Amino acid sequence: MTHPPSLRTFFTDNFLDDGHRTAAVLGRDAGDVVTPDRTLRDAALALLAVPQAGDAALTRALLEALRGFADQQAAGFHELLDVTGTPHPVGDVRTPGAQALAWWAYHRAGTLLEDAELTGQARAGLRPLAEAVLAESWPARFHRDGVTVLDGASLLGQVAVLTLAAGAVHDGSGFWDTFLDAAARQLARFESADGAFAALTARGEVDTFHGYRLRASALAALAWADLHERGPAGDVAGGPAIDHARKALHHVAAHRHTRGRGFWDRADANSQPRVDALTAQYGRPDSPFPAKLMGDHALLVLAADRVAALADDVQAKELSALAEAELRRYTDTAVGGVFQGQGSWFSTPVDPTVPLARHVMVPPRSAGAFSVGNTAYVPFHEKHAETQLLALLALGDREQPAPAAPAAVAELKARPIEHDLSYVSREPLSEGIIDLPAYLAWLRSTASGLGYGLTPYRAPMGLRSDATAQTFSVLHVVSDLMALNEPVPNREGVLTGIYATQNPDGGFGEQPGLLSEAFTTYCAVLTAAVLGGEGYDTEQCVAFLQACQHTEGAFGNAPGYPGDAWHSNLATLALLALGRRPARESDLVSYLVSCQNADGGYGNQPGHPSDTFATFRVVDTLIALGLEPPRLAETTAWLRGLQTEAGGFRYRESGPESFVGSYHAIASLYVMGSEPADAAACRAWIAARQSSDGGFGRLPGGPSETTDEGFIAIQALHMLEGKLNPYWAVIMT
Repeated sequence: MTHPPSLRTFFTDNFLDDGHRTAAVLGRDAGDVVTPDRTLRDAALALLAVPQAGDAALTRALLEALRGFADQQAAGFHELLDVTGTPHPVGDVRTPGAQALAWWAYHRAGTLLEDAELTGQARAGLRPLAEAVLAESWPARFHRDGVTVLDGASLLGQVAVLTLAAGAVHDGSGFWDTFLDAAARQLARFESADGAFAALTARGEVDTFHGYRLRASALAALAWADLHERGPAGDVAGGPAIDHARKALHHVAAHRHTRGRGFWDRADANSQPRVDALTAQYGRPDSPFPAKLMGDHALLVLAADRVAALADDVQAKELSALAEAELRRYTDTAVGGVFQGQGSWFSTPVDPTVPLARHVMVPPRSAGAFSVGNTAYVPFHEKHAETQLLALLALGDREQPAPAAPAAVAELKARPIEHDLSYVSREPLSEGIIDLPAYLAWLRSTASGLGYGLTPYRAPMGLRSDATAQTFSVLHVVSDLMALNEPVPNREGVLTGIYATQNPDGGFGEQPGLLSEAFTTYCAVLTAAVLGGEGYDTEQCVAFLQACQHTEGAFGNAPGYPGDAWHSNLATLALLALGRRPARESDLVSYLVSCQNADGGYGNQPGHPSDTFATFRVVDTLIALGLEPPRLAETTAWLRGLQTEAGGFRYRESGPESFVGSYHAIASLYVMGSEPADAAACRAWIAARQSSDGGFGRLPGGPSETTDEGFIAIQALHMLEGKLNPYWAVIMT
């Protein structure tokens, strides 16, 4: 296997245009530009990270690209340009961190080019910004005039970048000593007993609502380390600067993914990563969902390595090794570059379970974001310029070897299954379990254009999804209508809508023009399969799915993206529906078997703790391939032991009941030829979650949620009554 290009080569070959201007976001490479706009931050980082000593031509070219952001009518820089180089009006602000980064980059160019005039220009440009920041108590954002404060809050990350930039341009003059002394005092104001909060309010109080942020803590540790190297002048009340650096860094351990690898981007005021709708709605703009961001991991490597070198700190070394391993894991070992990160659905506000290759509910018009109805999301298999540059600073310009294929496992017993989709259910659901007419009315009212939305509501408030058609929901609605022996209206129209979401790479997106994913490709392929549609490029679709298989055997959500049991299941089922099998089937089987734990259950990746979600995804994939899952009796006993007296299932041992987790337990048992210990109680438990509008939600007496919850209820009830076609249960999930 050939190695992918190094990070530096990947960046210069894919992100830079002929004028060395940096596109903000790509799909996999230069052939798929997602966000062509240019940010000041990326242009500055490119100059700081890419050229080395002797790269005079490259340095000058990147400097010229950065000069394209200079505001000809006011001091400082525009912060956002469109693809033509025209300033976006929303970029006509002065964000201290971004402006300081630009002047720091100017200074770096002057150093590389041995141009004293340029380094002097950098100091002269940074000084008025530093003076304004001091005069206005370190605000988060100024007006274009550089004086009027637009956001009076103070952000730890920005204070840290200002500190680092000032340290870089420092020429020994008294002003910079004064500024850095003030910066040290300001950094200290963010500190808690355990770490450093990410923000202060406009009143100067710690913003516990915003909590802790991994990126801010890493930058603070870097800034404190920089101050430490100034000697005693860098110390402040509360101890030496290096102790402040260690404190900020050590708190990052609270961001550790407790059921996986890597670090979440945030933790609340109690140092707990959690989903928080209130903070997202009323705090600083953000998604309510924590995420693992590779740019944050790169900054953590930089900070931890710096602190470890200065203080021989064992925990810093451990943090660096963990963050670097995750950075390497999210490196595309085929074409190069680093993916944006990884998300998760949370079964409780603090317990991540199902892997999600999207950062959902991000602020509209975030870099790389797409909108599906009233929800914006960033696909995590994108490659962002900032992430590449931070990774280059953290890892250096090394090539990334591909991970080894998994060790072969003992051959599994054959378990033939008839691939028969000529029927869905043997007979109707028993009367009286749920209000079926109300559910059908709710389900049909999700119709939208040529497809179906997640809910019937056109413009709901709160966090509820709207009725905009999307591939994911179409599959669920079609599945339920067919399971209930109801006609699917306008089949040709539904198929036309599905075909429109296929991309040139062969995969399908959530809507036309959105990036391809294994997840949405599965939804599209299965919808077409059960409706008898073949009007799309099946060969290119197969090629896309096969490309999603990772070197380690598992399938990821996109080509090159790290694999797991969840996406392996979806990609395999889609291939089977297309009459194909995984290209490296033995490696896939070895990977899936390695996900099994001593309790008989499975984790989403090898070494992850068992849960019902991953257990279904593994056993379902093996059974779909005609294989018997190993230690079948143990898996069955473990699953049955998760049922509660109320009738539902805990999704893991000692975990709470979960509606979605219960579906996965029921389906696992069904495809293995078993059932819950108390099927009647389970039916009642599901039925109690029907809402007054006819739909289903995760809690009894609560509001309906989406067609996903409806699918869970209808399919699970059929399985609990032994009426669902076994192969339908395997392939339609």
